[in-house]
Amino acid sequence: MKKSYFTLRRMTVILMVTTVIAALSACNNKDSDNVKRFQEAALNLNNTHHTLTEVYDYWPDCGIRVTGSHLASLISLDELQKMLPCPLYVSGPHHDGQWDLNNYGDFGHYNPEAIQYLAKLAKKVVADQSFVQASRTLVDEYLSPKMKCMMVIYDALHDNELPSRMFMEADVKTIREEILQEMVDNNGYCYDLSCFFIGSMYIDEVPYNYGLGDQLLYFWARRWSDGTMDDFYNAISAVYKAYHPEYQFHYDDYWNEMEEYGEGEWYEGDDYSDDGDYYGSNTVYNCELEDDEPVTDKERIKEKDAVEIIRSAANNLDKTSLVFENEFDYWPECGIRVTGGHLFSLISLRTLNRMLPCELYVSGPHHYNRWELDSPYEFGRYNPEAVRYLNRLATNVVADKQFVEKTKPLVDKYLKRQMLIMKQLYDGLNDKSICEDKQEVLNSIMGCQGHPYGTLAGSFLYDMNNAIEDGSFVYSNTGEMFLYWWARRDEDGTMEQFHDILETVYQAYYGK
Repeated sequence: MKKSYFTLRRMTVILMVTTVIAALSACNNKDSDNVKRFQEAALNLNNTHHTLTEVYDYWPDCGIRVTGSHLASLISLDELQKMLPCPLYVSGPHHDGQWDLNNYGDFGHYNPEAIQYLAKLAKKVVADQSFVQASRTLVDEYLSPKMKCMMVIYDALHDNELPSRMFMEADVKTIREEILQEMVDNNGYCYDLSCFFIGSMYIDEVPYNYGLGDQLLYFWARRWSDGTMDDFYNAISAVYKAYHPEYQFHYDDYWNEMEEYGEGEWYEGDDYSDDGDYYGSNTVYNCELEDDEPVTDKERIKEKDAVEIIRSAANNLDKTSLVFENEFDYWPECGIRVTGGHLFSLISLRTLNRMLPCELYVSGPHHYNRWELDSPYEFGRYNPEAVRYLNRLATNVVADKQFVEKTKPLVDKYLKRQMLIMKQLYDGLNDKSICEDKQEVLNSIMGCQGHPYGTLAGSFLYDMNNAIEDGSFVYSNTGEMFLYWWARRDEDGTMEQFHDILETVYQAYYGK
């Protein structure tokens, strides 16, 4: 009996050990399979496709959402979940293997256990040096710039220099949490400290230069909120440093300290056109501008000559340059500001003022020879008389059918997209089936200074996604910028006059 008891106990122990070994073996096999699957995906980074068809595709020079969209074509959300030993999310709107990216009230809260597993898996993936060498070119082209931006932002938020850079007498943790809480509270739009933090950073990578710093900061803010910030950093840094072991964070390398200029000195890079008009950057500090006095009657350009200047400019739409030093150039798939920055290289603001019989602006921060684009509390209020005169010039310009036919390929490439978006937004505002209260929508975007996330204006823009024919409407904040422009024209009383110009030009090129 005693012998049987010990035999049974021994058999039980053996069975338990065997079961544990089998389980560990299965786990190791699963890890190995997952490693191979991620390596396979990385070697196909040049064969992705866009899975979020309602989002404008600007891969690989993009932010978090479009990156995720392309990576999901290699490993779907459903497949990723099956790789994990636990749920990927603990709460949030995502479900049934699909992302819900249009939920203004919530976001996916990741499971720390899942991200810790992925971080360990990432280290195993890049531990294979032959794989790293084979995938280096693809990873550097499609992922490295974003990973670097994300690491620099994370490192800056945790750096001991943060208080001095933010000019605050507080500890690093307090300042970091204030910045991240602002992003969470404002649904991804920077405000106060968070805006200053993003503006003070300089990262020479396309995603950051594309104005996507706030998107990347918002990603970290959400990861701080759901408790996975450090785990995600461990995963990202493990991969990035496998390809770039030289990476080290030094705040001075990324600190965008504003230089001070003495009175009468020019901002580096400013230049003049042949006729003496100022072609400077969008911000000039502590200096007096030459030729920035009011236009005299003697300087005014005759109507016939003004028409020819505009026609000449249209013939050179493929020879523009961005005259604003501090703007990232994504012409021609761009918004109002960069479009103006390119057109300004053909006809300067002072030349435009000389074409008019009256002042272009009745109030606002702009000068006679440059725009002041960094004024958060004021904007240029156009003179209705000047806008009506511009429509008169536009009518004369496009009256020449041969000129229209000759310049149509250029207008197709460089201006049609902007005109189409502006036209369809205007039409949408006046379509009761899309917009029940036009004035409330315009007041809404004015009230939030062009950042309508979670507002009535934001809902209108979301509805317009299905109405706008041009897919680049949703590119970053393009729709917001165009709607905000219309709202300002409503505010200064020139909305209908500008719409007249738009219709004049658009119908000349694309009317039936």
